[in-house]
Amino acid sequence: MATIPDHPFYPPGLNAIGYAANTMSIPALLGAFAIATVGIIAFSSFVLKTIKPSISRTDKILVGWFIFSGYIHFILEGYFVYNHKTMPRRLDLLGQLWKEYAKADSRYMTMEPFVLCMESITAFAWGPLCYFIAWMIVTESPHRHPTQIIVSMGQFYGDVLYYGTSILEESYHGVSYSRPETFYYWGYFIFLNSFWILIPGFCMYQSYSAMVGVSRQSIVPSKKNL
Repeated sequence: MATIPDHPFYPPGLNAIGYAANTMSIPALLGAFAIATVGIIAFSSFVLKTIKPSISRTDKILVGWFIFSGYIHFILEGYFVYNHKTMPRRLDLLGQLWKEYAKADSRYMTMEPFVLCMESITAFAWGPLCYFIAWMIVTESPHRHPTQIIVSMGQFYGDVLYYGTSILEESYHGVSYSRPETFYYWGYFIFLNSFWILIPGFCMYQSYSAMVGVSRQSIVPSKKNL
């Protein structure tokens, strides 16, 4: 019988095939992620000031959000989808970032079907569309709100299922995919993913309100012509 290698993931008996320990420290990994995040937001802000200085504060924030989401979905999550069979042994920067995050959700180390399907849709559907939405906001495209509500609903729905499948697995079957330390469960799993509940929720409300407003404007003239 093959021996299960030592690893930091939960449950302890999980078989992370070919696991290789990270060579970068946690501060270095989190620092690299933070630098990339700040760089993306700063670049987006600079470009917006150049090409669309009159953009509203809310839309400016949303452009940054969708560009950042596109990066997370297409680059980071796309990396996972492409390399999901070899994640435990990967030692490049993104591989080590995923192994650090997997301390909060070990499903990323085991080719778990739901996570793989969910991340595939997120990476290759919502990822590219996030960039298109950012462009639509800047150009004031009439397609902005229909597309924004579809993508935001997909993000929201995917995150609810992501939370739910993990929480219910622990509640009903006693299987926890997260290490017991508060930092991992509440910091990585709950806090980091909560942005894809809260902000898409706002985006859905914004787009719904905008679409209802346009519909009302088209209905009023029609009634006057009766």
